[in-house]
Amino acid sequence: MDGFGERLRRLRKARDITQSDLAEYIGVVPSAVGKYERLADSYPSVEALIKISEYFDVSIDYLLKGTMPSGNVENNLNGLMTNSPFIQANNGGVVFNGDGSISPEAMELLRIYEKLGGRDRLKLLNFAVDLEGGQTT
Repeated sequence: MDGFGERLRRLRKARDITQSDLAEYIGVVPSAVGKYERLADSYPSVEALIKISEYFDVSIDYLLKGTMPSGNVENNLNGLMTNSPFIQANNGGVVFNGDGSISPEAMELLRIYEKLGGRDRLKLLNFAVDLEGGQTT
């Protein structure tokens, strides 16, 4: 099965860069990149994952799951979510950017999201996308 490590290795080889080059860019030791590529359960920090995504110009969904992101949750590296009434502020907070009202349920989800750290935010977003994909309309 094609996992994170294999995708990372292919991207790195396609750019013809060494593990040391990538490690320097993302701020880890070279052996960490080797570990990500070799061990199935080894992943970088959220910060390093974002840098890898930026460097190779791929989504985090692609790096972690081998899939393209859905249209509902975008790779928000540049602070742009053009298909959403919400924007992410520079401090990581979420701001409503729409003209309509927001439901109490949505406000509660935002309150919870605001309290979460990077990895947990990513988990929540992926869970929401998975739930949405499983619904029948």
